Amino acid sequence: MGRSIFIDAEWFLNQQIYLIGYAYNLIGTYQLHDFTMNRNAFFTILRDVDAIYCYGPDVGMLEKFFDCDLKNLYYCFNLIGIIKRLEPNLPSYKLADLEKLIGIQRKQIEYKANIWQLHRDWKNPLKKQFALQYNREDVTNLVKVKNHFFQLHGITRKDIEKYRL
Repeated sequence: MGRSIFIDAEWFLNQQIYLIGYAYNLIGTYQLHDFTMNRNAFFTILRDVDAIYCYGPDVGMLEKFFDCDLKNLYYCFNLIGIIKRLEPNLPSYKLADLEKLIGIQRKQIEYKANIWQLHRDWKNPLKKQFALQYNREDVTNLVKVKNHFFQLHGITRKDIEKYRL
């Protein structure tokens, strides 16, 4: 097995992706945006990767944006469906609610209630840093949530391969 990547993308209503946050583990979170948001850079971050983890429709959006077939090239997993199978009785499967459930504290929480504000702040040079921070936290917390539930249930990647997108 190769290495895994965790991706959280942000896009406008017209489905134009403007920010991709990614991490391979909890050591560092990285981002593509502005001049680094291009097909070459995107496929460079996927080098040596065989599994992509997202939370929601990100894989489909990335395939459309970069005109590629990630689902046939990589093991792609939407963690929402997997966590629903592991924990069928949770009151909510929103990432923010799962973060609270396992004790993760966010610095940037205002965008969880108003995603439109995130899009506006992205376009504002004085507030863009807050959108970047929010996305970094989403990626880091995605890794933490996945690790928590997989460790809690003794799940390995092999166990979930049947749930690939």
